[in-house]
Amino acid sequence: MIKFYYWFSSFFICLLMFSANSHADDTLLSLMQKMQSDTAVKMHYKEIRTLELIDQPWHGSGYMYSIAPDLMIREQVKPQRLLMGIKGDQMFYFDPESHLRYQAEMTEDNPLSLNIAVFKALINGDEALLKQMYSIRFNSKPKRWLMTLKPKQQSESEFRIIVSGLAGKAADTIITKQVDGDLSEFMLQPLSVGDEVKIKATQLYKELVGK
Repeated sequence: MIKFYYWFSSFFICLLMFSANSHADDTLLSLMQKMQSDTAVKMHYKEIRTLELIDQPWHGSGYMYSIAPDLMIREQVKPQRLLMGIKGDQMFYFDPESHLRYQAEMTEDNPLSLNIAVFKALINGDEALLKQMYSIRFNSKPKRWLMTLKPKQQSESEFRIIVSGLAGKAADTIITKQVDGDLSEFMLQPLSVGDEVKIKATQLYKELVGK
């Protein structure tokens, strides 16, 4: 179940960072101020997982959707279709092939939750809360910017999230390193914004929760 939560953590970071439009001379504060968006966003993603117990990397791809203020959906298309998402303080999972659904509350005492407050901090652009939960290293260079997040309560842990993008552009790469050495790398490509995206994301949410 912990790996399931880690999957969600990289998913949220992807969506939240996608809506931020950084610049070469951005500070962390200015980047956080750009987190919120009132426009529905859709992006294509490719994921590569390098796992300690598997010889060959795992490859996946699909689409991510974000609707302010609190709905986020990930539709994995390959290698098989899966839906995962968050609305408010609830996490959802749906496997259409097996008709398996899972729902969990995003609370600090939930065993799936790892520094869950950080996601609320990102959603609300709360730099103070982000700094409270994570040790942050933010670098802005002429060609790219990079932000590394590491949980403060697990200072000796190898778990960390590395987010980067071209100068003046949104994030295009997110790398999540697990404690056991497993790596997940996301490559992001913006596709569209607006009402059509909102309609599609709403349909996927209904499928996700079984409405």
